Amino acid sequence: MTTVAADSKTIVLITGATRGIGFETAKHLSTSPDQNYHIILCGRRPSSVESAITILRSLPNLHASTTFEFLNLDLTSDTTISAAAAAAHIAAKHGHLDTLVHSAAISSSFLHTNVTDPRAPERARENWHSILDTNLIGPALLTDALLPLLSASQKPERKIIFVSSGLGSIPYTFNNNNDEAANSRSSLDLDNVTSKYTEFSASKAALNMYAKHLAWRLENAKEGKILGGTKGEQETKKWKVNVVCPGYTSKTAGGLDSFRGKQEPWEAAKTVVRVVQEQGEKTGTFRDKEGEVPW
Repeated sequence: MTTVAADSKTIVLITGATRGIGFETAKHLSTSPDQNYHIILCGRRPSSVESAITILRSLPNLHASTTFEFLNLDLTSDTTISAAAAAAHIAAKHGHLDTLVHSAAISSSFLHTNVTDPRAPERARENWHSILDTNLIGPALLTDALLPLLSASQKPERKIIFVSSGLGSIPYTFNNNNDEAANSRSSLDLDNVTSKYTEFSASKAALNMYAKHLAWRLENAKEGKILGGTKGEQETKKWKVNVVCPGYTSKTAGGLDSFRGKQEPWEAAKTVVRVVQEQGEKTGTFRDKEGEVPW
């Protein structure tokens, strides 16, 4: 059997890869019949990532050339398992990255706040900080740290995919602008959304805005031209930055228990995988399985 070197494959880094959408995305990619992938699975707990890799390696339909790598990463850390450390590791081992998939997220910090708790105001602030740190600040800092490595990719398209949620879209959530696309998707219990998931929704709306800014910067601004390499490379290599809403699943993780759907996580991950594997499509979009989602 011919062995394919990791650096000749498409190198994909996935955060939140030990369960849910992140894990199922890795599973889909690892069994893709016509693609050669080296998949870097990231997680805070080494044992969880190692267990995920063990399961993936045992898949009966695993592509013969698929390889895996474990990367200890905490999106909220600035120490030894930080974004900077991850970038340094990949730079030393591979020298480039082809695709970045942001799947890690939380919907609640599980810091219970009660009005009778003397620390209630402090805990409320900690809750906001925790959710924004994981869902927005961490992904933004990791992306910034990895941009030079993505720039070094020899693939025609350098890709960054943010796994978001329809709860980060105002028209999708509130149906307040007669938007047909939003109305066809959304039938939410707003009492439940606004009482339990305000922080999560705000963090995803902010992530969406960051992704939209990034897409514009890399396509139009001076920064994108600098990271794009030579003029010839700028003309042949493109940046593709997109946001994906995979939808609710029957095993929704991270505390979104009120939004359990009918689809299994592997079905939801198909939307992410489609954006990872597509060629020649637009950048700066927000999509779900039905098409574009209103921002």
